[in-house]
Amino acid sequence: MKFNKHSFQIKNPLLVGICNFTPDSFSDGGKTFTRSSAMKYIKFMTNNGAQIIDIGAESSKPNSIPITYQEEIKRLSKILPYLNYDKYLVSLDSYKIETQEYALKKGVHIINDINGGSDDLFYLTKKYKSGLFLMHKIGTPEDMQKNLKPSKNMTKEFDNFIKKRLNILANLNIDTKKVWFDPGIGFGKTFNQNLHLMRSLKKYIDHNIQILLGSSRKSWINFIDPSKTDERLGGSLASVAHALSQGVNTFRIHDVQETNQMIKVLKVLNR
Repeated sequence: MKFNKHSFQIKNPLLVGICNFTPDSFSDGGKTFTRSSAMKYIKFMTNNGAQIIDIGAESSKPNSIPITYQEEIKRLSKILPYLNYDKYLVSLDSYKIETQEYALKKGVHIINDINGGSDDLFYLTKKYKSGLFLMHKIGTPEDMQKNLKPSKNMTKEFDNFIKKRLNILANLNIDTKKVWFDPGIGFGKTFNQNLHLMRSLKKYIDHNIQILLGSSRKSWINFIDPSKTDERLGGSLASVAHALSQGVNTFRIHDVQETNQMIKVLKVLNR
């Protein structure tokens, strides 16, 4: 399957390893905010089962302050030109069209848009024959956890989100085999809404809709077992195992090695 300028054979389950090229990530606090540390970590993740490396240069954690696209591109210019685009897939975590276009020109294969895409992004997707991760969220990172709406049926909201985008993609003849929909766990949802979404993923798989689950290390785990961000490996693995049982095959994760091992063991146990 061709993504931008390169062809790849996708193998399921598909692990998307997170590389935060930021000083203020919620999960690692800037541990990979230098080229050398980022490249070392990317090599570790690809050696341990990650087929996609998701690069982000702006934090989208709750209460985070946005940066300009100029600053975002400045950060990315220190890492994107040095990646091996023919060895592994690279996704860019950005919602700014200027940054998205910059990254596609550099060779990035997939755009991961927390805003769920735009007309301009869909145009670029068609032009570059790239892939998409389209996330559902309510609000912005600055306010999304302050103005929660507990009465909303988030599964219906996610249904409508997907239907609208599938119509747009169909009209543009964009290959949906290269499009994944992310329910946006932790992005403007209550604890119960997050759980309901994670329990409802099978119906999308049954309709051949590709789901990307990003539940790793997030605060929903803290509601079940009070824990710091780096103490949520068990909860993260449990959510992946649960989603696998529903047919989900794509996961955006922090702990690549541990997740890959868990999946290998599950495969053997389930024979």
